[in-house]
Amino acid sequence: MHARAASNNSGFFAGLIVGGAVGAALAIAFAPTLAAELRERVTGAANDASDAVSSRYRDASTRVAGVVDEVTARGQAVRDTVADAVGRSARSVEDLAMASKSVDSRRS
Repeated sequence: MHARAASNNSGFFAGLIVGGAVGAALAIAFAPTLAAELRERVTGAANDASDAVSSRYRDASTRVAGVVDEVTARGQAVRDTVADAVGRSARSVEDLAMASKSVDSRRS
């Protein structure tokens, strides 16, 4: 029985050594492929993130440009309205001044 136990132990150790060697060989064989695949996945994820950020930046820039254009147009409309009102007021003052001069010249 003692011989049988020694035989089982040597078989176990032989299996352990062979299994370790096979595992090491598989790790060496697949490691470059896994590393390249991992690099590819990380690069792809980084590119996707970069594209998403660029797209959002373009969208935000377009919206900001639209708002700036709208505010500029409204500002110009207000400026034009104020300029027209000032012009009309100036003409009214001029008309009143002329009318006042006419009345004064008739009295003299």
